[in-house]
Parts: sequence; C-alpha cells; structure tokens
Amino acid sequence: MTLDVCPSVKGAQTERGASWISPRLLLLFSCLIVMVFAREGSDQAAIRVGALLMAAASTGMALFGRRVVVDRDRLRRAERALVFSLLVLGLISTAGLLAQAFAKPPSSLWLTLTSVYTVLGLIATRLLVRRPPHLKWILPLFLLAYAAITIFFLRSSASHQDVQVFLHDGSDALLHGSNPYSMTFPYIFKSHSTEMFYGPGVVIDGRITYGFPYLPVSLLVAVPGHLLGDVRYSQLIAMLITALVLRQLASDPIGRAAAVLGVAAPTAIPMLTGAWTEPTLVALLACLVLALERRRYVFVAVFLGLFLVSKQYVMIAIPAFWLIRAWLTPRVIFIGVSLAAAVTLPFFAVDPAAFWKAIVQYQLIQPFRADSVSLLVSSANTFGWPPPWTYGVLPLFGGGLTAIALALRAPRTPAAFAAAVGLTMLVTILLSKQAFMNYYFLVSGAFLIAAVAWPTQPGPAKLTS
Repeated sequence: MTLDVCPSVKGAQTERGASWISPRLLLLFSCLIVMVFAREGSDQAAIRVGALLMAAASTGMALFGRRVVVDRDRLRRAERALVFSLLVLGLISTAGLLAQAFAKPPSSLWLTLTSVYTVLGLIATRLLVRRPPHLKWILPLFLLAYAAITIFFLRSSASHQDVQVFLHDGSDALLHGSNPYSMTFPYIFKSHSTEMFYGPGVVIDGRITYGFPYLPVSLLVAVPGHLLGDVRYSQLIAMLITALVLRQLASDPIGRAAAVLGVAAPTAIPMLTGAWTEPTLVALLACLVLALERRRYVFVAVFLGLFLVSKQYVMIAIPAFWLIRAWLTPRVIFIGVSLAAAVTLPFFAVDPAAFWKAIVQYQLIQPFRADSVSLLVSSANTFGWPPPWTYGVLPLFGGGLTAIALALRAPRTPAAFAAAVGLTMLVTILLSKQAFMNYYFLVSGAFLIAAVAWPTQPGPAKLTS
C-alpha cells in the first residue's frame, strides 16, 4: 500500500533531522571533507584523520542507510550550500595558484586574475540560473581558459616529485623500444632522505633500481603528454575529460554545477604540479559510470578493463564490482579482461622478474612514512601501536572487508558503485603506512562522481508499506 506523507508526519520526520538528508547530500559532504583535510604533513594530524573518519561514516550512511526524503526544499538548499562551498573553495584555491604564473601575491594583478577566474568559474556552473541558451558557451570557454592558463603555469613550475621522473623516463624508454620495468631511474632527493622515501636496497649509487613502479596504463597515458613536451599534460587532459563526463552525468543544476570540480578541485593544481597519476583513475571511473548509465556495454568493458590495471591498489575494490553485475555480461567481462591482459601481459612477458620486482616487491618494502595522513600512522606516532608486522595486513583486511560489505548491502547502481570504490579506497588508505594527497584525490573524485550521478528524487515523497 502506498501512502502520501501527511504534514504531521513530514513535520515529525523533519524534527528528527533525517527527513531532509539524502545520499547525495551525504556524498557531497564527504567530498568536501576529503578535499579540505586530505593534505600531507604531521600538523593537526589527529584533526584531519578525525575528519576523514567522519567522511567515511557519512559515505557509509549514504550507502547503507534507507531514508525517506520529505523536506525537499531544505535538501536542495543544503545541497546548493555544499556545492557552492566546494566551488568557491576550489576556484579560489585553483585561481590563486594559477595566477602566480603571471604575478606574485598579494599584488593587484594577482588579485584581479584570481577574481576574474573565480567569477568565470562560478558563471560556468550556472548554479543560480536555469541553463539559458546564450550561456552554453561559458563552460567550454572556462575549460579552454583553464587549460591554457594551466599549461602556462606548468611550463614555469617544475615538479620536484619522483613521479615525474618515472613517467618521463619510462615514456622515453618505451618510445625507444626499451623495457621501462627493467630500467633504473635517477634519485632526485638529498642523500640523507633516502631511507624516508625508499625501502632498503632500492637506491644504489644514486639510481632507483626497481624499474617503473606503476601498472602499464599510467605509463601509456603519460606518453601523449611526453610527446607534447610534459607528461603532466596527460593528467590535465584527464581532468578536462572528467569535467565533461560529469556534466553529461548530471541530471539537475546542482549536479551540473558540481561538474566544474572535475578541474577546479582544491587539490587539482598540486596534483598536476606533482605529476601524480590519480587524475587518470578518476577520469576512467567517471567514463565507466557514464557508460554504465547509458548502457554502452562495449565502453563499459573498455573502461572496466583499463580501470582494473590503472594502479595496484584498485584491486582491493574488486568485490565492489558486484554492485554492477547486472551490466557485466559474459561478453563485457571477456572484453574487459582481455583488454586488461593485452595492456599488461606484454610488459610482463618481456621480463617477468623485473615486472614483479617493480610492481609488487617495490610496494611491499616501502617505508613507514610518519608524515602520512592516516589512522594507522597517527596511532603509531602517538601510541606506538599497532606493531610494524600489521602494516601490510591492515589495509588489505580493512579495505577488502569494506568492499565485501558494500557489495552485499549497497544499492546496485552505477552511482553507488562509484561511492563504494571511494569508500573502499578511503578505508584502505586510512589503514596504510603511506597516505598522501594523491591517494585521497581518487577518493574525493569517486565521491564527486557518485554525487553527480546519484538519481534525483523529483515529485512528492511517498511511504510504502
């Protein structure tokens, strides 16, 4: 029997504080928390870890909770407030960093450039207007302006991360017919920092001896950027793709506004500066969710296969793929697995020992990083617990258990799948001995994809009994 919600029931539920809270609102909140608090460093570690645990709890409520939304006006106001907060924070952060390529803060030119960029970004969101035809050109213009300014910024901002060395030299080796997984790389940090960044025996005579440390998708994606002059351009392209895909996933003005965060997230420019590869993972996940929503099964297979071999830690989220099993026909699985094998096996076949050493052994001997933003590291720094022998077990156990629980209880939708991937990664990272901004970028990206793709709930609320 289906009953309309009477005003007294609506008022009672509103008073209890749950009648206006939707899964999308919770996901937007989680996205905001992760974007704000997931930065490296030991300062205020307990506060930041506590905030990230709150984001995990909020996402769990979104995926496991069953709630009836009654006060939709209040819900929309809350969603708008969260999206607006994310956009202002992201646009100002992004604009401030990009403007440094033209002027030093706090000069008047720097302030003008930051203000113009922020206003253009807010107009591009169309948060307060209803898709007027004469403003259709605003988003493409904003993305073009973002790309042009970011390229100029990157040309004047050298990376000081070993990731760019891996991607640049690995791409160069691949283009010249050499095996990136059996080569060595220059050590770019100071000699006294070796034990902090690398495990025992990794650096010998100023060279990193473990080969290219990522799965082949990260290497192949870096090649176009390398040919254009900077491997970081590939991650810029990935962010632009994410923004465009999010706009296609969005079904209302709030979702369309949030899509701008595909390029204007607060951590977007630091991610590009450091050459980290997580923007590729976010773009692949966004494309996979769009293919699932549109039921384009060939594209589902392609992006499924590429996402699986994009980075090692994605494997922990495999149980969450059970949520989209309705889309995973035998043909889709065959194409996806075949593509993953076609991308990976040639590198493995050339030198299995070198591939295993670079992809698996290198990760296992990575040192404990006291500057990580994780529950495990914060606990070890403060209490000396847990013991070191648990460092390899806890993230696999916690992340795997989370993925299994979500596979059994979360909604079987593409949006819920993206949120499940994000929550699985969040739990895994929080229990890891190394946890930095780039890892959390995938988490916030997954939450953003889920929030934008989450189905809206138009019409009057109903209770079903």
